[in-house]
Amino acid sequence: MKEIKINVPDNQAELFAEKLSALIKECGGETNLGTEKEEIDLYDTSIPIWERIKTVEDAIAYTGMTLPDCIGELPLDVQAMMKLRIVCAAYNELTVDELDQFPLFTEDEYRYYPWFLLYTKEEIDRMDEEERSRVLGRSYYVANAYAGVACSYAYYASSFSSACSGGRLCFKTRELAAQCGERFAKLWGQFFAFLKEED
Repeated sequence: MKEIKINVPDNQAELFAEKLSALIKECGGETNLGTEKEEIDLYDTSIPIWERIKTVEDAIAYTGMTLPDCIGELPLDVQAMMKLRIVCAAYNELTVDELDQFPLFTEDEYRYYPWFLLYTKEEIDRMDEEERSRVLGRSYYVANAYAGVACSYAYYASSFSSACSGGRLCFKTRELAAQCGERFAKLWGQFFAFLKEED
C-alpha cells in the first residue's frame, strides 16, 4: 500500500478529510486519514471553549439544542444561520436552558461579532495560498454589521450588507468572536451568502 501525504491549511483540514474520505469510499477503497476525533470533555472549563467546540455537532451536544428535521429543505443561508445560532450559544457557554442569560440587552452589556474584511481582486491575486483560502467573497466597498435588537436584512446581494439584529449571533468577548469567525468561516460565509453549498 502506498502512503500519500498532503499538506492542507488547518482551517480546511476537516472539510478536506471528509470529501477525500467520501471519494475513496465511493471508489471502493478504505481510508485511514487520521481523522479520529480526540475525545474532549465538552464541559471541561480548563480548556478554552473554542478547543472544545470544533464542529456544529459539538455545539449541539454541548447546548442540547437541535436542528429541525427539514433543515436540508431550507435555503443555505437559513441553514447556516440555524447552525450558527447553536454554535454561538455554545461559544458563549450557554445550554438550551440558559439562552435567556445572554444577550440581556442592558446598557452596560457589550456584544461582539466576527468581522470579515473584503478584498479587491488585485489584493487577492497578491496573497499566498494560505491567505487566499481564508477569503470568503468579493464585493462592493461597503459592509456594515450592527448587533441590534429587531431584525436582520441584506441587500445588493453580498456587495452591501447590513445586519441590524443578530443578538443571538453575538459573543461575550472579542476573542470568542474571532475564534468562532475563524473556525466556522465557511458557515459564516454561507450565512452572509458569500459561499454556495459547493464552495
